[in-house]
Amino acid sequence: MTIFNSIEQVKLFLGKLLNDTQNEDLLDSISKELDNITTFAQQLTAEASPKSDPSKPEIKSGCYIFADEKGFFCPNCYDRTGNKISTKRLNSQLRICPACRASIK
Repeated sequence: MTIFNSIEQVKLFLGKLLNDTQNEDLLDSISKELDNITTFAQQLTAEASPKSDPSKPEIKSGCYIFADEKGFFCPNCYDRTGNKISTKRLNSQLRICPACRASIK
């Protein structure tokens, strides 16, 4: 159940509970507040949705690749120090980092 479903359930419950005209103002006030909460929750959901970060690396063949650069980079060096160290191919199945000497399959 999402927050939006919960808000709709509260609206239905209040509508049944406050049926007489004496409580119409209260129902309208609560309904407006729930609408505000719904709008705010939709904005938070839109802000929290994953966006592609151009500086965030993708993993391919055990190495990091970046959208703005060519090559395969050592994940160990990037995770530890933030340095983009280009890996070297040792054979068809193995790459090696010249800085930390990590073997990457």
